[in-house]
Amino acid sequence: MKKFLFLLLAAYLSTGAFAMDLRPHPRLFPDPVSIPDDAPAPVRGADSVITAFSREVLGKPPVERIKTGKRLLSVSREALKRIFYLSYTYRVHGGETYARRAIEEMLAVCSFTDWNPSHFLDVGEMAMAVSIGYDWLYDRLTPEERGTITRAMQEKAFNASENKKHAWFYTAENNWNSVCNAGLIFGAAAFWEEDPERCEEILRRSLESNPRTLSASFQENGGYPEGYNYWGYGVGFQILLFEALETAFGTDFGLLESCRKGFFNTAEFMQFMSTPSGFAFNFSDSAPRAVAQYMQTWMAWKSGNLSLLYPEIKIMEKTRFHAFSEPRLLPYFPIFFSRLAGQEILPPEKNTFSCSGRTPVFIFRSGWKSPDDTYLAVKGGLTQSSHSHSDQGSFLFESGGVRWAVDLGMQNYYSIEKRGMDLWDMTQDSERWDIFRIGPFSHNILTVNGHRPKVHHPAELVRTWEERNRYGAEIELGKIYSEDLVACRREVWTDGEDNLHVRDILETGDSACTVRWALCTAAAARTVRGKSAFELSGNGKTKRLTLNILRDSDGERQRRFRKKDLPQVRAEILPTTAPGPYLHDYDAPNPGTQMLCFFVDLPPRTRICLEALLR
Repeated sequence: MKKFLFLLLAAYLSTGAFAMDLRPHPRLFPDPVSIPDDAPAPVRGADSVITAFSREVLGKPPVERIKTGKRLLSVSREALKRIFYLSYTYRVHGGETYARRAIEEMLAVCSFTDWNPSHFLDVGEMAMAVSIGYDWLYDRLTPEERGTITRAMQEKAFNASENKKHAWFYTAENNWNSVCNAGLIFGAAAFWEEDPERCEEILRRSLESNPRTLSASFQENGGYPEGYNYWGYGVGFQILLFEALETAFGTDFGLLESCRKGFFNTAEFMQFMSTPSGFAFNFSDSAPRAVAQYMQTWMAWKSGNLSLLYPEIKIMEKTRFHAFSEPRLLPYFPIFFSRLAGQEILPPEKNTFSCSGRTPVFIFRSGWKSPDDTYLAVKGGLTQSSHSHSDQGSFLFESGGVRWAVDLGMQNYYSIEKRGMDLWDMTQDSERWDIFRIGPFSHNILTVNGHRPKVHHPAELVRTWEERNRYGAEIELGKIYSEDLVACRREVWTDGEDNLHVRDILETGDSACTVRWALCTAAAARTVRGKSAFELSGNGKTKRLTLNILRDSDGERQRRFRKKDLPQVRAEILPTTAPGPYLHDYDAPNPGTQMLCFFVDLPPRTRICLEALLR
């Protein structure tokens, strides 16, 4: 794919295609149109949020250059939101006040000493903010204001991108590549007339760089390795990159075609990531609550699969249009939605999704209309991948509106970094894995002898079940537990009666070991049956969690231990908020959750099956 894109780019350069006539301003996306009274409810809802925020901004001073730790990112994002919302409100609803207020914000950020190039995401988002304002408000800017803004873009974005130490995103394969290149491409398109030669060089470098993330993040099976939160960020900015090229230059230079299948399949991945109760399959650095991934509108329009939008519209309605992924980019939603021309958005027909690749997952949901539907998600992957947690083999489970098995999600980065901890070291002994929400002891996995699973071995999804009474997956885990176990694999499935089955087939080595089986839950829980099992309750429903120990596993045939040889099972409820085992004073509190743990002491050279059942 990289060779194809290189040849295509070379062809454009040799023919001078970059010098084609650009659209007049505004050229970054279709010019927004007035919102009619009979516009669809999602469009009216989003428009009301945008215009209300624009009115609110009128009474505030412009943003200031105030860093949070090593980041200026919160300021860049606030500037992008203000400039974009105000520009949209002016173009759709009129009002010179909104245009002038957006220009004030642009001049304020252009007066900053820099846009913090040492953390280049800050530059990327600020460049996008200034480019949108310059393009959409071009006719409202004076010649002097255009000059000031142009110089700032050249000095604080274009010049900054030439520093190889700061502009490492050019060689990245993650969301940084999409975000930073999108900001620079916006800048090149918006300011082309001011310095065509410089803007052509900026565009060329981004077009050479962007295929790195396209090939790494958008494989044909559709998974997105960085998870729910970063799908909204990385994919959202990647879509804007495609759109800016198309609307400004009339072509995306072959970028979308090079990853078309994987890119549209990842939309199906996202379609399954929100749960019936309104939460999310929030593995890696993601928050638990589901938000409306409105960039699915573009995916639905381009692919013709309008069901991609069904879960997102439900979230919009449930949250009254106040919970959006990357809310600063919301004005694109009514623009994209208008392309669907009143077509009906129906629920998806499929009930399962699975993918291999860097972060393999399996997801099942019994339906799409009720918050009581059953939902099971199972995850493999590599701990060392971008934004990953130590959660290989983990699962989420909902039924009857109860979150029986959950993931606590991410912790605020600055709360860790301000203590001088290296949050981004992904090696085996990194401090990252000491953080409760990130490390192994908060996740629905096994741990052995209190050790961390190995971070440099992948957990592979080797089989899935999509039968009437068995939906789930099998994950191979042997290598990540190689410090203590000879072999380990996990089977997770739900049956037709909303019960959860988890089988861990493992083999000990030459030493005895203690296995900790864990489930993090949002349900109320207590130990029962002589502290060897748990009773969970929520939403008027009750389930019991038990752990049986079988001597071995051969397909569906298990042989039980003789009673005198049976290893003892200890059930214990552990806190998820300090003080408590595995917790530190820097760990975020996790109210309303608790860890249900089974501890089993196993002799050497033993092959067994731990069979957990929640029913």
